[in-house]
Amino acid sequence: MKKTEENRYPHSATLFRFCKEALEIRYEGNVKVIDQDVGAILGYDPADCSHWKKGKKNIRALSTLRGLAEHLNVDERLIIDIASGAVGLDEAIFEYRGYGAFGISGRHMENLKKEYFKNPGRWQIDGTPASFETLFDVKRPAVVKTVRAIVEQGRFTEAPIYIPEVLQMFPGISIVAEKVLEKPFIVDYSGEGSGTKLTIRHRASDSRSFIRFLIAKEIFNWLVRSGHALAAPFASIPAEVLDIQGNAFAGLLLVPGEFMRREVERIDSSLDIVQQLASTFWVSKALMNQRLRDYMENLT
Repeated sequence: MKKTEENRYPHSATLFRFCKEALEIRYEGNVKVIDQDVGAILGYDPADCSHWKKGKKNIRALSTLRGLAEHLNVDERLIIDIASGAVGLDEAIFEYRGYGAFGISGRHMENLKKEYFKNPGRWQIDGTPASFETLFDVKRPAVVKTVRAIVEQGRFTEAPIYIPEVLQMFPGISIVAEKVLEKPFIVDYSGEGSGTKLTIRHRASDSRSFIRFLIAKEIFNWLVRSGHALAAPFASIPAEVLDIQGNAFAGLLLVPGEFMRREVERIDSSLDIVQQLASTFWVSKALMNQRLRDYMENLT
């Protein structure tokens, strides 16, 4: 009897790994996820589960993919992209985790309040205790102003924003694409103050949408760490808020509000609006969804 070739369907094996990691993320490490937990999503017995994991079983039926999406509470288009090989594991996991908060609200707000009132002495500005509202103000208008300054100085007039052209504006940042890299995205800082240097290394020769986002966010981090004039409003900001500001900065830089308003007027409203905009701006559908919500809340 001829032995079935291992990993005959590599994209199905990737889908299995994604589902397992997604369950581990959902349970936040409080539950040990085993292979059978993944197979149980589709009602597979141990043998079928093993075949799926090893890439011997092709997972392609739309109803099956939809079932996975519903169980994991993700956009079924992400599951389809994984199953077709359009999205790799690293990108899929990043999409599942999301692009972070663009503002302080909900659970994040409550966690910060608990930490603030538990240890108020930790939160000071220049040695002076500061109010919660002062400390945890994202200063979104200042983030918008910084992005607009970059867009204007770079003379960007249409989507998509080319990250290499943005990087040319900041000699302190260099980027290297490597075929073999332990992680999909690595940053190295050296120096201090205005002499701060940043080297960004990313896997593969092309920039996937989540890599573009990470680079854009790291530009913000470098502006702050180097004391660049564009980052002056963000001095003495808690790390938790800087992270949120970095998310907002990246979203605004990749999808400037003025550009989005213009593109919305051009798209075919009878087709998938998010898909069209994501394609135009070279971002993922997940990020475009978030950026649209962000825009509707702030109109910028």
